[in-house]
Amino acid sequence: MTTTAPPPITQPIRDAARFLQNVPRLTHCTPRHSLVVVPLRDAHATGALRIDLPADGAGDEHAAATAIGMVCRVPETEGVAVVAYDSDAEWPPDGPLPRESLVERVIDRADACGLHVHGAYLVAKDGWGAYGDVAAPLPLSQIVPEAGEALAHDQHDGTKLPRSSKSRRRAVAAELGRLEHEFAAALLHRARAGDEERPMALSDAASTDSPRRLGTTSALPDAFEEALAWDASHLEASDAGLLALAFETPLLRDSLLTQWSTDLEGGRTVLAWQLAWRPAPPGAAPPLPEGPVRLAGEGPRPEGWRLRQGLALARQIAASAPRRARPGALAAASWLSWALGNATHASEYAEQARGMEPGHGLAGIMTTITESGVLPAWAFASPAEPDGAAAHDR
Repeated sequence: MTTTAPPPITQPIRDAARFLQNVPRLTHCTPRHSLVVVPLRDAHATGALRIDLPADGAGDEHAAATAIGMVCRVPETEGVAVVAYDSDAEWPPDGPLPRESLVERVIDRADACGLHVHGAYLVAKDGWGAYGDVAAPLPLSQIVPEAGEALAHDQHDGTKLPRSSKSRRRAVAAELGRLEHEFAAALLHRARAGDEERPMALSDAASTDSPRRLGTTSALPDAFEEALAWDASHLEASDAGLLALAFETPLLRDSLLTQWSTDLEGGRTVLAWQLAWRPAPPGAAPPLPEGPVRLAGEGPRPEGWRLRQGLALARQIAASAPRRARPGALAAASWLSWALGNATHASEYAEQARGMEPGHGLAGIMTTITESGVLPAWAFASPAEPDGAAAHDR
C-alpha cells in the first residue's frame, strides 16, 4: 500500500497495542466516532480528552484547536498521543488514511505549542495502525481492553434512566407535594418573622419511613450530606421527595450541588446566603460568599465519589419523580456529569430536561456550556485522581 508522509513522531510509544488497550480505561468508555488526545508527562498518560469526530472533514481545524487548547491547560504536559476512532471507515489499499487531515492538524497544533507527539493512530472498522505505518492494518483483537474492566459500550452509554413503577412514582409525588407545602410555609414564616426558623417536617408523622426527621430550612444541608450515604436504588419515598424538592427549587439546588462538590460547610454557607437574599437596589444586595463559584467550575477538583453518588441520586429522582419535577433532576444530572468531565452525558441530560421544560434555566445553561466546549477548571488539575476524574469528554 502507499501512504502519505508519516507524521513527525518524536519519542514513539514502545508498545502501541498496549497503549491502545488502555485508552478506553482513560476515557471510561469504548470511544466510537471519536478523536482522543492523551496528554503525557514523562511519557505517562495523565488523562484523556475525547471529542466527536467532525462530520465529513468539516471543522477539522476547529476540532484540532479545541483538543490541543484543552490539553495545554493540563499542568506539566510535555507531549501527546492522538487516536482517531472511526468504526465506519475501512483501511484503504492505498492513499491517505481516514481522518488523516484531522490528525495532521492536531499534530501541527501540538508542534506549535511545543508538545512532543508520541504517536498517532487510527482504529478503523477492520483494523488499527499508526499513521504512516506501511505494515498496518493490524487485528483489532490486539487492542481489546483486558478482561474484567467494566466499560461503557460507547460515549453515549449510561444516560438511560432506571425504571420506576407507577406506585413508586405516586408515592414520591405525594411526598414531594407535602414537602413543597412544608417548604413554602417555612419560607413564608422566615419572611414574616425576620428570618426566625420554623420547624419543617421532612417526613410525615404517619409515614412508615424510618427514621422520622424534623428540622429547619437551615438544617437541610445535614440531610443533603446524609444523602451521600443513601442507596440510590432503594430510596425511601420521603428521601426521594426531599431530593426532588431540592432539585426543582433553584435556591436549594444551587446549595446542594455546591455542597456535593465541596463539603457540608460549603453547602451551609451557600444556603445561608440564599435564604438571606432579598430584592434590593443595585449595590445594596449582600455580597456573594467568599471563595470560588463551584457551579461555574471554579476551585479545586471535587472528590469524585461525592459527584458520582450525587449523579446516581439525581438519575433515580429523574426516573421516579412526577413529570413536572423531572427537569430539575435531569438538569442536576447534567451539571454533575459536567463536573465529572463528561460533557457528552451532560449534554444529553440537558436535552432531556429541555424536552420536558424548554425554558428550564439550568438545563439551558448546561446546553450553552457543552455546545461551547467549556469544561470546569478542575478538569485540568494535576495530578490526576486515582478514581479517574481526569478523563475529559466534550
